[in-house]
Amino acid sequence: MRTAYKVLAYLVAIEVAVQAAAIVFAVFGLGTWISEGGVLDQAAFESGESLFPEMVGFMVHGMNGMMVIPAIALILFVVSFFAKVPRGVAWAGAVLGLVVLQVALGIFGHSLPSLGLLHGINALALFSTALLAGRRVGAARVETASRAPAQAVS
Repeated sequence: MRTAYKVLAYLVAIEVAVQAAAIVFAVFGLGTWISEGGVLDQAAFESGESLFPEMVGFMVHGMNGMMVIPAIALILFVVSFFAKVPRGVAWAGAVLGLVVLQVALGIFGHSLPSLGLLHGINALALFSTALLAGRRVGAARVETASRAPAQAVS
């Protein structure tokens, strides 16, 4: 279970990196498309067609952030109860809480764009927390080894 905990925690961090890459890919593609004469307006949104190839980044960012990462974070939280990682439940709970906040900021950011600033900062906090949660497994092994009784030398 410790291995599952570690893999899931690191997977959350990897997925946050994928999120950053996907959104930047899409925004850079949008910028290039506009600089080449593309026009982004309500009609373009409603057309339902792919206006530029990098537009897939928006879809990856949305689906990954609304479904994949929350599912991994929830599974990590459940696994944390069985993994017996020191403070593992607290770290997994922090990851899950930051994911919930991230999803909320993403949803409400469409109505209040300034929340995008918090969305980016929270992504960094989520990435860091997930990495630290994964490192707890290694810390648990070091603590266990240091508690082991010393072998008698003859």
